[in-house]
This record gives sequence, structure tokens and C-alpha cells, in this order.
Amino acid sequence: MIFFAYKLLNDKIILTSKKRLIMRLLACLFILFAFLFSEEKVVAGVAITVNGDPITLYEIKEMQQKNKITKQQAIDMLVAEKIKNQEIKRLRIDVSDSRIQNEILDMASRSNLSKDVFLKKVKQQEGLNAEEFAKKLKEQIQTQELMRSILSNNSAGEDEMREYYNLHQDEFNIPKEVVVVRYSSNKMETLQEAIKTPNTPIAGVERAQEKISTDTLPPQIAQVFASTKTNHFTTILNGGGGMFMAFLIKEKNGEEIVPYQQAKNFIAQKLAEKRQDKILEDYFEKIKQKASIIKLRD
Repeated sequence: MIFFAYKLLNDKIILTSKKRLIMRLLACLFILFAFLFSEEKVVAGVAITVNGDPITLYEIKEMQQKNKITKQQAIDMLVAEKIKNQEIKRLRIDVSDSRIQNEILDMASRSNLSKDVFLKKVKQQEGLNAEEFAKKLKEQIQTQELMRSILSNNSAGEDEMREYYNLHQDEFNIPKEVVVVRYSSNKMETLQEAIKTPNTPIAGVERAQEKISTDTLPPQIAQVFASTKTNHFTTILNGGGGMFMAFLIKEKNGEEIVPYQQAKNFIAQKLAEKRQDKILEDYFEKIKQKASIIKLRD
């Protein structure tokens, strides 16, 4: 009887051991499968670090395919993006959730839509849900704030602005009233397409004729209208809330010269726009030179 009980116990131990062995084998197979899957997507394959922040082989490949560019171009773009994000963090450029929601409400209002309907349209057109769209909008605003911060520290001097004012007097003859056609869209590319073919209706672009008194406008905007010829478009302006606008000037009525002191901000912005690409390129190139960029694998 004791022998029989002992045999049962021994068989049970053996069976338990076999079960444990099988479980361990299954666990090993699962780990191996997970490893092979990750290798296929190369998610864990860190190729480069930028000040300690990783860029994976998968990210590089994804960037190549998405933008149809070479591997090196994809690497350059990802490195630049890392440096930009690190600068946003270093300068503590933050955008609150309440501001994002207000921006979305403003965008919906400009499109004469409720917030819910507007977000449904975003989902249909861009494939982004509300959370993804809010995240994208936050990144755009943070980037704009960073650019503004960089450019504000590279403003033109008094002598340069005064010289510009004296040499471009025609830009400071401000009409008292302008008749315009306002073109607006929440997509820069769509608005640019509409500007190229102004008489062709384009989905996503709203058009409205307006008569504007320039004394109701900020001086910088009034001077944009003044410097734009009749039957030409102004530069594309940021209308806030993710909206972009351009104005086709139809008529200008009455003129008056804007004093230099009122024109200073406009001149500073104009000169910054002329050289902003060079300023931004130099700024990020200096940071890139100082950055710790380590290549781990090809």
C-alpha cells in the first residue's frame, strides 16, 4: 500500500516536471517568435542616438517609404526632428490642453461647424481621430513657438530698418480701404493650389468677398495689403486655430503714409522673413555640430 502511494506520488512529480518543461519550452518559443517579429519590423534596432535619444532602423525605413527619399535623407530628417524636439524641451515650450481645445473650437467655428462635426471631417480627410489630431496640432504650435523664439533673437537693427523704410516708401502708402476676396483653408497645400487657379472652386477652400477698413487692422497686416499689387494675392497668413488665409486684392481706396515708428514691426518681420531660412539653418546647424550623434549600425 505504501509502495503504491509512493508510486502515485512519484508519477505525479514526474508529470508535474514534464508540464513545467513544456511550459518552459512554450515560453522560449514565444520569446523567440517575439524576437523574430521585432527583427522583422526592426522596432528595437537602434541605429543612431542623438544626445541619447534613439532613432531606430524601422523609423528610418518608414521615413524613406513615406517620403520616397534616400536613406541618408531620411536620417537627416529624423536627426533634425530630434534636435528640434530637444530644443522645444530645453526652452520649455509647452502648450496646454485647454489651448489646444480652444484652437480646435476656433477652427471649427471658422469652418461654420460644430466641434464634433469638424473632428469627423478631420477623421475623414486626414485619417486622424480626435486625440491624434490634438497631438499633431500641439506639435505644430510648439514648432511655431520655437521658430518665433529663434527669429525674435535675430531681429534687424535700427539702422537696417530705417534704411529699408526710406528705400521702400511705396510699401508704406496704406489704402484707407481695400476690397478683397479672402481664401481660407486649414491646409497650406490646398490653399496654395487655390491661389494658382483662383477661379476654380477647390474643396476645402472657402472664398468670401470683403471690404476692409485698414484702420481696423494691425499695422503689419495693413502693410501687407499696401505692398500687394491689385489683382495679386497677399502672402499666405496664419489666421490662427490652424487656418491659413490669403487675400486677392481687388481694389484700393484712398492712401496715407504710415510713420516709421508704426511701420517698425512690419519692417522687422519683413527683413526676418527674407533671411529666416538662413537664420534657422544656421541655428540648427550650430546645435547639430555640438550634439552627440552616435551611429550604432547601418
